Amino acid sequence: MPSGTKLGILCVAALLFGLGAAAPQNPDTAGDIASHIVGFDHIQTDKVGYDLNTGDFSLPEPFTAERQGTTISADQGNGNSKQKLMHAKGHVVLHQTRQIENHGQTTQVTQRPSTLTCDKLDVDGLRKIYVATGNMHFTQEGGREANSDTAVLDDANHHLHMQGHVHVRNGEATIDADTLDYDTLSGELLGNGNVTITSPIESPPPGLAPAPRKKRRGLL
Repeated sequence: MPSGTKLGILCVAALLFGLGAAAPQNPDTAGDIASHIVGFDHIQTDKVGYDLNTGDFSLPEPFTAERQGTTISADQGNGNSKQKLMHAKGHVVLHQTRQIENHGQTTQVTQRPSTLTCDKLDVDGLRKIYVATGNMHFTQEGGREANSDTAVLDDANHHLHMQGHVHVRNGEATIDADTLDYDTLSGELLGNGNVTITSPIESPPPGLAPAPRKKRRGLL
């Protein structure tokens, strides 16, 4: 797309979303079309449609939405800027970097960086809730990963609820369940329904044979 067309889209989008911000003069950044849409700092794409009356918007081509600590990319999207809702579909990637909170002189890391991929993602920008549908795959720094049919990530409360063929791996240990809740900050897990836990048996150090088992009468 010619840079002039991109710049035109940028100016129109800024007015439609009620931003009141001037468009960047650099054509190379003309794809950054808006700020504070659905709770994101900006969304970058080549095409956007918007309804002034309802607030409905459409992103018919691949886009990237960003805010501090969070990035979402997908093939297509739509939503409502007034309600701060967005629906993304097609090769959806939700990436969260390390979040840092400053309390006076104290710096606290709130959770490990993570990446969630799925077929479809519904975003509530106000509550920071993400509903993932279809082939949900979640990875987190430190060798943790999980798969499920669907998942709900409550980013504000550091909570990931997974449902349907849940499989979690932490190093060599695995957990399978119908549903599973994971605290993305503390690392705590709570599984429900057909829970199976597997963990490798530690091998004795070289040169140390396992102690012989005592025979018990009456037992096979």
